[in-house]
Amino acid sequence: MKFVILGFTGDLTRRLLLPALLRLLARGEVGDLEVLGLGREASDESEVLERLEAFLKALPGTDLKAWAALRRRTRYLRAELTPEGLRGLRGLEGDAVFYLALPPALFAKAAEALGALGLAEEKTGFRRLVVEKPFGKDLASARELNAALHRHFREDQIYRMDHFLGKWAAENLLATRFGNRFLEPIWRSCHVDWVEITYAETLGLEGRAAYYDGAGALRDMLQNHLMQLFALAAMEPPARLSPGSLRARKLEALRAVRPIPEGARGFAARGQYRGYREEEGVSRESRTETFAALKLYLDDWRFQGVPFYLRSGKRLARDAGYVALALRAAPQGCFGEAGRGYLVFWLSPEVGLDLTLFGRALAGEGLEAHTLRFRPERPPERTAYEEALLAVFRGDLGHFPSEEEVEAAWAIVDPVLRAWQEGEPEVYPEGSEGPASAWGILEPGHAWLPLGGEG
Repeated sequence: MKFVILGFTGDLTRRLLLPALLRLLARGEVGDLEVLGLGREASDESEVLERLEAFLKALPGTDLKAWAALRRRTRYLRAELTPEGLRGLRGLEGDAVFYLALPPALFAKAAEALGALGLAEEKTGFRRLVVEKPFGKDLASARELNAALHRHFREDQIYRMDHFLGKWAAENLLATRFGNRFLEPIWRSCHVDWVEITYAETLGLEGRAAYYDGAGALRDMLQNHLMQLFALAAMEPPARLSPGSLRARKLEALRAVRPIPEGARGFAARGQYRGYREEEGVSRESRTETFAALKLYLDDWRFQGVPFYLRSGKRLARDAGYVALALRAAPQGCFGEAGRGYLVFWLSPEVGLDLTLFGRALAGEGLEAHTLRFRPERPPERTAYEEALLAVFRGDLGHFPSEEEVEAAWAIVDPVLRAWQEGEPEVYPEGSEGPASAWGILEPGHAWLPLGGEG
């Protein structure tokens, strides 16, 4: 199989793509593979590979035997993203994966150049196109990009990269929900009061200002990663866990979301951590949000009236990623006021499941909480990028959102993007719970799970 990387000399390739590929090779999960790297750098092949090797050697955990074997099967070509510039790929035969490790503005141009050379045609083997995020910047641009890709590539040839769906923990959410039949009666509005989906980071920009300051938290995290987790939590059970069934059920859930009112008042909150505008590469007048939160309602039978709260932000109190179902409290009776149970699926920094239930207090009257914690005996073998790459090589589209899912997700957040063209994000302290306005979108009696910070 040919693995063609457009943007071979870029940061994404050396930091994420090649290390993941080397780990797969070291474990024998990927067989014969030829890598053809294309980039604009004028250096010759040996020089490019020497620099790449120096970077990989300095990277903890690199399997040097796997790199030595891969280097012998790796070529580098200087190329422009035009049919003439990519003429070195003309006549490519056999199975091939084209990975667009490029700036988003170049996705359509690269796909057009590949298609013009006939490289989307499956005459001698399969052809697959991997497109990194962000996939568009709003609904209109996402539709334009989909149309551009489809000029030459079929939908089943296109793999829209969302490495969150390759996380073991995200797959565990799916497996736990549908692998345990007793959960099905609980997983609905009569037992669930609200659902919280959080991905909090202590990190700041980490050198990504050029991208992040033009995107912000809503585009970077909520529209894609958290919206996919939302779909997994909200969707109806599929008849089978096939890519087609999963995509159809996720799309159904996304399309059931009640439109956010224009102005998004009471449905969205944004913030910017103190000191963001002093970060290198950030405009001193930047209005980019580093924290975003949404409240969504589904108009369907399962979750009618149940709010889903989504939030993500940088420079928060701790690193934490989870999907939490807040269970309805029992009626007040002989035990007095009952507490609220939770079912929490942890995504990071650890993976596992917490179930909080209530039993008789050991001392005194009433109930007290007891939390049952389930953790895997050993950490997942593969990283998110390894899972995603392996899925591409195997042709498993279930790890990747469809054209319709992407557009449905953009349709949900578009009113918020329009509303946020005005005004300023609320400033919040580093190491905090985020902006106070995030609590303003919650329904009475509801609360975010605490991150452990101030504010």
